[in-house]
Amino acid sequence: MITGFITGVIVAIPTSIVTMKLLNSSLFINNQELSHINEKISILIHQLDDYREERLADKLGIEEGNIQLETTD
Repeated sequence: MITGFITGVIVAIPTSIVTMKLLNSSLFINNQELSHINEKISILIHQLDDYREERLADKLGIEEGNIQLETTD
């Protein structure tokens, strides 16, 4: 039982180190790609927010720029 634990630790430590090195390497995705994806997602969120405001203005029958949404904490 103790030998199984020791063997597991001996195998797990190098495996986790190799995995962390692979995840931090450019093998997967680099920061420039992440920032580009983040920018696209941000634009999409703003477009959805604008669309929601337009729909709310149409529903309430008021001008689009006069909508003030209140948030509660």
